[in-house]
Amino acid sequence: MNMQTFDTSTDLQSRITARNMTNKIAREQDSEPPGGRPKAVGFVRGDLSGLDAPRHADAVARHARALGYDYLYTVRPPQDTTDPVGYSLGIASGLDVETIVVYDLAHVDNQPARVCEDFDLETVCPAETWVRAVQPARVESGVA
Repeated sequence: MNMQTFDTSTDLQSRITARNMTNKIAREQDSEPPGGRPKAVGFVRGDLSGLDAPRHADAVARHARALGYDYLYTVRPPQDTTDPVGYSLGIASGLDVETIVVYDLAHVDNQPARVCEDFDLETVCPAETWVRAVQPARVESGVA
């Protein structure tokens, strides 16, 4: 009769390690502030970045993550869009983000005030923060 032998101590140790890792991840997620990290999207215009668009998109994403944002997406408006800034603001609004990150102010037509009506604006080059005109009211859920 062919009997398989199992090293139960190794199997048990593997399960304990997996459980500990799962618990660690759960604790890290629980330690985030209510609502999690603030959300951000990037905005890269191909008509301005040209061949540097992939590099600019990467720099935008890295900048947002380095600032602690939950980076959702890089908006790249279609080339035939008549208002690429408005296009991006619409997507950002639909995603309920707090911040838009761009490579430089040229990507928002050198008009940070247009973005800051509803969002904070972060630029990579130079690294600056433009704060929205009015902060949104926070709604408490009342859940303990």
